[in-house]
Amino acid sequence: MADGAAPLSAAVRRDRLSALSDDLLHQIITQYLPVTEAAKTAALARRWRHLWSSTPLVLRDAAVPEPARDALVPRVLAKHEGHFRTVALHDLRLASLDRELPGWPRLVAAKHTQELHLANRCQANDILPLVPADILRCGSLEELLLGSWAFPVDLSRGAGVSLPNLRKLTLVTAAIEDRDLQHLITACTALEILKLAGTTAKRIHLCSPSLRCATVTLSRDENLAVVDAPLLERLVLFLPATPAMVKIDRVANLRVLGHLDTRRLHRLQIRDTLIELNTMASTSTAIPSVRILAVTVNFVILREVKMLASFLRCFPNIDTLHIESALHDPSVTANEHSAELHASFWQGASPVECLRSHVKKMVIHEFRADQNEFEFLKFVAMNSQELQSLHVVLQEENTSSTDKGNDTREKLQSLRFQTGVSAVLLVLPKEDSISSMQKATDLTFDDPFRF
Repeated sequence: MADGAAPLSAAVRRDRLSALSDDLLHQIITQYLPVTEAAKTAALARRWRHLWSSTPLVLRDAAVPEPARDALVPRVLAKHEGHFRTVALHDLRLASLDRELPGWPRLVAAKHTQELHLANRCQANDILPLVPADILRCGSLEELLLGSWAFPVDLSRGAGVSLPNLRKLTLVTAAIEDRDLQHLITACTALEILKLAGTTAKRIHLCSPSLRCATVTLSRDENLAVVDAPLLERLVLFLPATPAMVKIDRVANLRVLGHLDTRRLHRLQIRDTLIELNTMASTSTAIPSVRILAVTVNFVILREVKMLASFLRCFPNIDTLHIESALHDPSVTANEHSAELHASFWQGASPVECLRSHVKKMVIHEFRADQNEFEFLKFVAMNSQELQSLHVVLQEENTSSTDKGNDTREKLQSLRFQTGVSAVLLVLPKEDSISSMQKATDLTFDDPFRF
């Protein structure tokens, strides 16, 4: 202590952290400490002794050291006296958990768990385990993720599903029958966010009075019908390179839709009309609520370019348009790839209402600097009366030389738009699929397709 300095008072020497309220200490324990460290706080002092046991448990297996994970996870679940807020087991060793803590599903339900992630460690040909019945009747759940599970057959005829507070449901690699998936979605009466990736259902039927956002990764020969979802704002699709059918009806609040795909093996039906080449705008084929649309198109194939025009006519009020330029498969014969044919098509194309009167922002993703892409941009330049920004994104891996970038920039600058805007060329890395899926279900992102 410096000469003349007054001694520290008892108030200053006091443990200021321990002086905080229980509520603040609970937040510190759950939000800033891994579970193994949080449990040790009970040994700090008498003031801390009851805090760990009374703090709602947040257990993430990723935060538990790997060598001790099999033993620690069931021990924490068994010994924690308070409620469970979050239990996230993304590397679930089911046999070990069943052995160390028999009846763990009943415990998870009894502890009023709010957020539950259960992703099994499975090999490609493993038989998927059945979802425990107690999990499907855990009334406190607000968020549920199930990875690599099988659902009981005739789910709707058994003891049933009781998830009245569930707001977010994610199914990844799930063995489930069509009618059981429909029953599960319908039974979640508060459901707002749904994510499906790799289910065995062949006909996915989305009918929900509460659903606001759905992301669906379709597998081979799957059909998706989105009907009677009055609050649905966002539908994000990840389509396979195999046949798939998407039907949309009674979605009066739908604002964000994509990616539609112009390939021949993908079909879009709006209400009772299958969208075909040269489909013209009508009340039966229009979804006027959509403001943000994303479409994937191969500009090498004229048929896909024509289908792009047909799709755009179905969404007359788009403000933001994202177009992903697909890589052409050399094995696919393209007899109509010449720029002259594409130019002729756009010159004779009937008006596209959204391009002419509504689109304010356009982004061309994975631009390849093909002349057919420029023919489309010429059509946009001549017809778009409201366009305020155009971003053209070259992928880093597609830019083989500086000369290509400069040549592309010069061609874009030569375009003359009615509104006076200039195309902005960007060179960016390709976004990974995990980030794309995370943005798709994050409603804080107004536009999940933006770069």
